[in-house]
Amino acid sequence: MNENFLLVIVGSAIINYVLRGIPVIFKGKKEPSKFIKSFLEYIPYAALGALLFPDILYSTKNIFISIGASIFAGFLILKRQNMLFIVISTIALVFFMGLKI
Repeated sequence: MNENFLLVIVGSAIINYVLRGIPVIFKGKKEPSKFIKSFLEYIPYAALGALLFPDILYSTKNIFISIGASIFAGFLILKRQNMLFIVISTIALVFFMGLKI
C-alpha cells in the first residue's frame, strides 16, 4: 500500500475521532436550548427536501405536471393525511395529468 494513501486514512480517522469527541467532552451537564433542539430535529427533513426537490421537478417530461403534483402533495401534507394515501394519490394525479397533455 502506498504511504500517502495510508497517511490519508490515518489522518482522516484522527480528524473524525476528534470532531466527534469534542461535543462529548464539552457537553457535560449543560442541555441545549429548546430552539437548538427543534432546529436540529428539522435538519434531516430540510436536507432530504433539498436533495429531492430538484428531482421532483424533472421527474416528468412536463415541468407543470411536476409543479402541480408537488402543490397537491403539499396540500395533502398540510391536511395531515396518511403518507401512503399522499403517495398513491399524487402518483395517480401525475398519471392522469400526463394522459391529458
